[in-house]
Amino acid sequence: MRFSNKTRFLIFSTVILFSTYIGYLLGNAFCLADVNNGDCFNDIALYIFVVNLSSLLGTIILVNLSEKSITEWNQINEEE
Repeated sequence: MRFSNKTRFLIFSTVILFSTYIGYLLGNAFCLADVNNGDCFNDIALYIFVVNLSSLLGTIILVNLSEKSITEWNQINEEE
């Protein structure tokens, strides 16, 4: 079984929204901690990119494992 495209879109858009916010907060926090750095845009963009990348990879893996688990669960129930 696969999730519908609407469900996948909802899952991934929610992950992107929250991970972008977390990356923005991390970028701001570490930029404020570094007094010598005048321009924070590159730091914020880097943190947003890294957090989005890791969150999306983790979500892709979890969605695929969930679909596989649901498929196996349905097959076991059909055999009984």
